[in-house]
Amino acid sequence: MHLQNVIENFQTFNNFARNEANGGINRIAFTHPERLAALKFSMLCQKAGLDVYFDFFGNVIARREGKYPSLKPIVLGSHIDTVKDGGQYDGLLGVLGALEVVEHLNTHNIETDHPIIIIAFACEESTRFNEATLGSKYLTGKMTKEDMKFIKDNEGNILYDIVAPLAQDMHGKTALFERNKIKAFLELHIEQGPILENNHKDIGIVTDIAAPHRFKLKVQGVTSHSGSTPMPMRTDALTTAAEIILKIEALGQAYHDKGIVTTVGYAQVYPNTMNAIPGEVTLLIDIRGKDKTIREQVVSEMHQSIDAITKHRHSNYHIEDLGQDTPRSFNQTIAQISEEKCQHLNYEYRYMYSGAGHDAMNFAPICPTSMIFIPCKDGISHSPKESVTYEQVEKGVNLLIHTTIELAKSDIILEG
Repeated sequence: MHLQNVIENFQTFNNFARNEANGGINRIAFTHPERLAALKFSMLCQKAGLDVYFDFFGNVIARREGKYPSLKPIVLGSHIDTVKDGGQYDGLLGVLGALEVVEHLNTHNIETDHPIIIIAFACEESTRFNEATLGSKYLTGKMTKEDMKFIKDNEGNILYDIVAPLAQDMHGKTALFERNKIKAFLELHIEQGPILENNHKDIGIVTDIAAPHRFKLKVQGVTSHSGSTPMPMRTDALTTAAEIILKIEALGQAYHDKGIVTTVGYAQVYPNTMNAIPGEVTLLIDIRGKDKTIREQVVSEMHQSIDAITKHRHSNYHIEDLGQDTPRSFNQTIAQISEEKCQHLNYEYRYMYSGAGHDAMNFAPICPTSMIFIPCKDGISHSPKESVTYEQVEKGVNLLIHTTIELAKSDIILEG
């Protein structure tokens, strides 16, 4: 592989949206920097000789023909959008890694039996619409154009109204959403956690992927003067919310050994002034687990706790279910191929599950799917401090190349 080429591409894409004050990257879904990155990626794909198009949702899809065009394609990719002030590698590693697979094949004049398709997904992060992996959900048929009319961003803008004016003419091409029409899907990503680094491993081979169930909670108290309202006569929405937040954290601690994590990552307080007792608080809640039954048990206990806490504090509440994803298990045959390639390349590896959601989770129900992780410094992601070494990038992309070449052989049969 050409490591310098990958490094230069990272710099180019991240310069589109860098916050010069803190180094964070802001390729928020369907903003100008994110769409500029999608256009740039499409141009790089065209330069690499691929047949490129945008689907209705703005996913970039690029195909390298195989020796036998009628065979099912191998699909590689990840996302190009980021969270607010996010890191330089989350998502982008899998996109540029997929492109480097094609560059490697071109450089070495390798004709694969199966076609290779690489994708840069739009709107994987939940930052703007409070729902994740929307680009791959659309591409795999889990979200329709009609569904988009009922999804709003944090400012109340309707997803369909944002996407429709940007839609490209696909020239008769169809999206890859049909079951059993893809041989394999493979995604390279940074781990976004500390396990690989702490265990001195080069590669994580992902066996399962946890999935979130998310909620929007509004706690209603009574706004009144902070000086003239006696303590026993207050209905403070913020202190009620604080107790709820701590209970949600406690649930995550209690069920952590069963693969559960719980987070309240957003709070909005009204009126949010020093001399007024808060009358309303809005929280966004994220419950994740690799076992759906256990996750939903935690969700049930959360509902019971919210009800009990608000009753005790004489507050009202409204909770909105923002949707859930299904935890997924990945293909064992692809994992074994990656393991064999790690041994051949002399890379230290381990099997592991992913606590974070990824686009791969939407492909798992329709085709054999797998993921490759590389370590990130201190396990930090979704942050300007997100960091990987070039050696780690090189190993991840090399494994992606070797695994893809093997998958693209017509005599390799994948179960599941």
